[in-house]
Order: sequence, then C-alpha cells, then structure tokens
Amino acid sequence: MQNRKAPKPVFLVDERARKEAMGQLMDLPADGSMKVVFSGAKDKSARQRGLQWLWYSDVVKSGVGGQNEESEDRLHLASKYRWALPVLVRDDDFFAALWLNYFEANQHDSKKLEWFVAHHVSTEDLNQAQMAEYLTTFQNHYALDLGVNLTDPDERGWRNLLDGPKTQTEEVPA
Repeated sequence: MQNRKAPKPVFLVDERARKEAMGQLMDLPADGSMKVVFSGAKDKSARQRGLQWLWYSDVVKSGVGGQNEESEDRLHLASKYRWALPVLVRDDDFFAALWLNYFEANQHDSKKLEWFVAHHVSTEDLNQAQMAEYLTTFQNHYALDLGVNLTDPDERGWRNLLDGPKTQTEEVPA
C-alpha cells in the first residue's frame, strides 16, 4: 500500500505562494500518476482560509514571536490550539467531551496534546462564523497586541470575512 499525504491546498495570495506552487508542480512526475486540480476560491470559507495562510506568512516574515512563529505550519498548529480548540470545545458538546477526557489523561505530556491538536482540530471544521471569530482573534493578537503588520483584508475586498477587530479605544462593556 502506498503511503500518500493528504492534498494540501495552495492559495495564490502573493508572488511567493505562486512560485512555491510552481516549484511543487515542477517536482511532480509527468507520467500520468498525479492529478492536479485548479479551482477558484470564490466561497467565503475558501477566502477565509486564504486570508488565514496569508496572515501566517505575514507573522513568520515579521520575525515576531518565538518557536511557534518560526514556520507557517508551526504557527498553524499553535493557532489551532489557542483559538480553534476553544471554539470547538464551546460549540460542540461531543468534541468538548473528547478533548476534556483526552486532556485529563494527558495534560502533563505536551507531545500528546500537540498530537491531538494536529490530528483532531482542524480549521476546516469551523463554520464561517467560527472562522471569522478565529481570524478576528488571530488579528487582534498579532496586529493589535504584538504590532505585526498583517495584510489588510480590505485591500482584497475581504473585510466581511472577519467579526470586526477590536480597537484599542473600544471600551469593554460592564
């Protein structure tokens, strides 16, 4: 049995991403054993994923942060733990029970917790509203709290992909 990796979508959000995709394409065998599919990212959730990976790239390029921000894949894993996991626990009773039982049994083993997040937490499982919340909290943390210059979604007509970020002058309701 051949060991195959799950396909990883590539969002052409900038010239670097285009070059990376071309490099991956050029590395594939031209023997009919591979299928390459090109599709538009017209629906809102696909555009949200595109913005998500664009922002991951912005954070990694900024040099802000530490070990969790040294690569887009590492940042994705850390972000799923920080922001997707709490949303799934809050909104899905079955997932909450699964996570809480696993966490209780493995809370002192960071490798097992990382494995769980890598294999059972997916931003693909977030609906559009949950993904908007995820992106907004990501933006608030990196842009507002840490000062990372994230690509402005308005430049791409993507403002409606977010909840609406907090501003530093907003007051928290009592």
